[in-house]
Amino acid sequence: MNILEWIDVGKVSAERDDNLVNYFYDNGVLRSVLESKSSFLVLGRKGAGKTAVFRYLRENPSEHLGDDDVLVSLSFEDYNWRVHSLLANAEAAESLAYKQSWRFVILVEVIKAYSSRCTEKGVAIPKPIDKAQRLLERIFEHPLPTIYQLIGRKLLGLSKVKLPKAGLDLEEGDFDSVEVSGGEVSFDDVAADDDIRTALSQNISNIIAILESAISQSKPLQFRTIICFDRVDEAWDDVSLDVSRKVLAGLVSACDSLTEKYDGVVRPIVFLREDIFSVLPLNDSNKLREDCGALLKWERDDLIKLLLRRLSFFAEQKGVDAVDDFEALFDKKEMRQRSKPPNYLLKRTMMRPRDMICFLRRTVDAMRDSANDPFEETPDEYTHLSVEAIYTAEPGYSDWLRQELLDEWSVQRPRIKELFSAIQNHGSTQFKRDELESQLKSLGVEFTQTEIVDDLRFLFANSVIGFKVGASTAWRYRCFSRSQGFIESDVYKLHDGLIRALNVKEPRDT
Repeated sequence: MNILEWIDVGKVSAERDDNLVNYFYDNGVLRSVLESKSSFLVLGRKGAGKTAVFRYLRENPSEHLGDDDVLVSLSFEDYNWRVHSLLANAEAAESLAYKQSWRFVILVEVIKAYSSRCTEKGVAIPKPIDKAQRLLERIFEHPLPTIYQLIGRKLLGLSKVKLPKAGLDLEEGDFDSVEVSGGEVSFDDVAADDDIRTALSQNISNIIAILESAISQSKPLQFRTIICFDRVDEAWDDVSLDVSRKVLAGLVSACDSLTEKYDGVVRPIVFLREDIFSVLPLNDSNKLREDCGALLKWERDDLIKLLLRRLSFFAEQKGVDAVDDFEALFDKKEMRQRSKPPNYLLKRTMMRPRDMICFLRRTVDAMRDSANDPFEETPDEYTHLSVEAIYTAEPGYSDWLRQELLDEWSVQRPRIKELFSAIQNHGSTQFKRDELESQLKSLGVEFTQTEIVDDLRFLFANSVIGFKVGASTAWRYRCFSRSQGFIESDVYKLHDGLIRALNVKEPRDT
């Protein structure tokens, strides 16, 4: 049977893949973060599969959660990030300036989700939580607004709420003493009026105290509430970088404090790009990464299993047996330099699912182009994946990988463009430090010796370059050797996946 009649590996983008639920492969990160009461961060490089993990948990909660778990999944394609800036505490540290607004959002979601689960299960809502819910409905509306509505006009409207000066006694149920003025308040109104901003901040602070008290008074809680945040980097661009850094730092700080405060009963979980986390203005960021984070990383076997699951899904849909041997799919056992096809592909990735999926998709597309060549009287018939098609697909894949790295880092590290240009102008896959310096100078880039070392460290941390260690003849890249730290070397080598994109030559070909 012609392999082109059934072969597919699915879409590169998890958020656009309707079949993801059918072939999702969990490499253990979900279990790791859910089983630890202190974990609330899922970190990974762009393309590592964070959104895939988030989507699978959202659509298949029963596989990882119990009947006593409540899942709230929040994804931020359309979200009013600007509202957070109105609630910033200018006197607080950067990591804390936006903490209050995130605590408010999380606590509202907890009250709303917990009350809903109690009703669904026919269980009495704890009185403090029930009264907190009624307070929120008094201030906003019934049912409570979604997060997109909440962080918008609804939240701005809190500036017109008047709580009793003596405090609000939920036990007495004195909701009528809460005054909610009519009319809407715009973002510009609040931004231009210090008095309105002060009232808004004070009201949110008071309501946070009420919500936290309601949760504490309801212990022990019957249900664990898990709130997942994905795609929180939607506003991560060069225009709003400064605000985004502070807003995301506030989210992490809020999640850290709530995780610790409620001992795992309230579980916020943030899916965040590793490169973005590394530049957030956080105190003790290393501690958070080590103690409260799960890194979404991939080993060779897991990547192969992920591909086999995808390939098998499409094969079985066409009546073909499931694929259980990736290497047997190829028409040749070895490629150039006696490399096996799976190793050739892996060596040109950064050990991320997205890389392998993209390279394989482009290989299949190259085979289809060859089979549909209008100038061939006898179209090619393929029974296996073509090794020659891998070579044909490689330049386009290499360009794609280069653009992925630029998308990943051009906002917080725009110098990456100049570093790529310098390596490209050098013309060889291997270069020494002084050769990189020379090319940067020719581009008019100013730098210090400290900055050059930092550039090399950055390139290695992102697997753009590798080096040899001691007497070893093997090149070490971070994506293949996670425990390898950066060391200054005599010679550095460009990652194989970027050679075609930067159009450089191996030294022996020069």
